[in-house]
Amino acid sequence: MGKPGAKRGDEVGTVFKMGERTYRIRAQVVVEEVGSEGQTPGNEVRQRSDGSFEMLLSVEDATSIDKSERAVLETALPAVRAALSQHLSAVSKKKPTRP
Repeated sequence: MGKPGAKRGDEVGTVFKMGERTYRIRAQVVVEEVGSEGQTPGNEVRQRSDGSFEMLLSVEDATSIDKSERAVLETALPAVRAALSQHLSAVSKKKPTRP
């Protein structure tokens, strides 16, 4: 249904066409080492003030492929749901276009 984008930078993504409208779906996963001041690793996903979602992992969990993969998937699910909710809400408010 969609086709992978082949462009650089912010233009990379999967593009879906609905009638004359085009929508881009992009995802980015960042795994980075952060300081431990006042932050406790846990198994809960938190939404940040910028709208992104995060989970903090201990060093032991971050070095395990299984635990890291699970954390990425658990963090992605609420991000996907939030993006779809926002998108579908916006689309439902638009007037339908006629061919």
